Amino acid sequence: MGRMVRELTAKVSITLQIDGRDVVDEVLAGLLLCIKRYGSILSASKSLGIPYSKAWEALSKAERALGVKLVRSRRGGGAGGGTQLTQEGERILEEYADAFRRFTGREFTPERIASFTVPELVYMGSHDPGVELLAGLLKEKGINDVELSWVGSAGGVAAVMLGETDVAGIHLFDPESGMYNVPYLKKYWLEGKAVIVRGYEREIGWVSRQELRPDEVLGRLLNSGLKLINRQAGSGSRVILEHILREEAKRKFRQEIRLENVIKGFDKEVATHVEVAKAVASGEADVGLCIKWAAVQYGLNFIPIKWERFDFLVPRGKLGKRSVKAFIDTLRSRDFRDALSRLPGFRVSADVGSSISY
Repeated sequence: MGRMVRELTAKVSITLQIDGRDVVDEVLAGLLLCIKRYGSILSASKSLGIPYSKAWEALSKAERALGVKLVRSRRGGGAGGGTQLTQEGERILEEYADAFRRFTGREFTPERIASFTVPELVYMGSHDPGVELLAGLLKEKGINDVELSWVGSAGGVAAVMLGETDVAGIHLFDPESGMYNVPYLKKYWLEGKAVIVRGYEREIGWVSRQELRPDEVLGRLLNSGLKLINRQAGSGSRVILEHILREEAKRKFRQEIRLENVIKGFDKEVATHVEVAKAVASGEADVGLCIKWAAVQYGLNFIPIKWERFDFLVPRGKLGKRSVKAFIDTLRSRDFRDALSRLPGFRVSADVGSSISY
C-alpha cells in the first residue's frame, strides 16, 4: 500500500466556465493554440493525437455555448488557404493561458505535441459505407494514406470553407426546393469556389426493433410514446428528421413547437448510422433515422422514407491534386459500381462522377 501512495501524482486541471457549465478545458485550449501555430484544425488535431471529429465537436460545442465563432478561413481558405483564430478565439486562448499561469505558475502548453504528416487524401463529411469502399479501392491506386472524419454534412461543408479537406461527403436536403446538395453551394457562398461531384443514392428510413407503421412512428414520437436516438446537429439525417417531425407537428398541433419538449431522447445525439442502429438494437432507444444498410447490419425493422442523393463537395483548388483525381476516377469505376450495388439500400446514379458548379 505504501508503495502505491508514493507513486501517486497530482495534476491541476483548469477549466473556464459560464454559469457553472464547463466551456473551455485543456483540450480545447490546446486545439486553439495549435490552430494558431499550424493554421489548420486537421494539423492541430494530429499534433495533439486526437481524431479530427473530436476536435471539430469540441470547437462546435464551445462556439454554441459562447455564441461566437472561434475559427475562420484564412484568405484563400476555400482552395486550401487554411484556418486561423478569430479575435474571439484569440481572446479565449489568452484568458485560458492567463488562468493557467495564475493557478500553476507555468506557461500553458499542451502536454504532448507530436510530429505529424498530412494525409494524401482528406475526407470530411457524412458517415457512409460507400466512402469506406472508395477508401479501400484507392489503395489499389497507390493512395494509402486516407483520412476519414465523420463530422456530418454541414461539418463537411464548413471544412471546405475553412480549407481543411480535399473532399466532403454531403446529403443535405433543401425543403424549399426539394433538392439535395446543389442549393447549398449558394447558401454557403461557394459558387465559383467548389464543385459538386455526383455520387450515388441510398435509402433512408426509420429503424425499430418491432414492426411499426410510418404514421405510428410519427404519432407515438410526438406523444412521447417512443424514445428517439437523434443524429448530431449539422448532419444530413438530422436535417431530414427535423423537417419530417416539424411538418407532422404543425399538422398535429396547428402551431410551431419545440421538438425537444415533446420527443423523448431528442437531446441524445450520435455521429453515425451504425450508432443509431446500435442504440435501437440495444434498447437504448425505440426508433431512429438511418440508412437501410445499417438496419440490415443489426437485424432491425426498416420503414423506408426516401432515396437520397449522396454527393461530394470538392474545392476547385483541389481538383488537380493527384489523390482527388484518383478519388473521382475510382468513383466512376466499374469496380466501385459493382461493390456499391451489393450493399443493401444503395444504387448507382447514372450521372455518378459528373460535376456541377456555378
